[in-house]
Amino acid sequence: MIKNKWKLAFWICFVFLILTVGFGYYSILDQGVTITYMKQGYENTENDLNSIIDIVNNSDFSKNSIEQGLKGHRFFDMMDFKMDTLPLERVELIFRNDTLKTIRYQW
Repeated sequence: MIKNKWKLAFWICFVFLILTVGFGYYSILDQGVTITYMKQGYENTENDLNSIIDIVNNSDFSKNSIEQGLKGHRFFDMMDFKMDTLPLERVELIFRNDTLKTIRYQW
């Protein structure tokens, strides 16, 4: 038997304190990572929305005019305008006969 009950109570409380602090630290770190990835996803969606707004307002929906409008896009160098499907960040522009027909959500 333990002679001093206060020592046992101290160690039990100390272990619970360490577990509580560890769980709190993990929760805060997890929320930070989650919010960072959510922010990146929202930025990608906003970039696509801005690109689509520019396409609708400043082009005649032909592939050539859309190519000219997307020259400032950050993935322009990786875009293949010879294909009928042109992916942006979260959306795809689908062409038929070199005219924009559909905008489809990728994920």
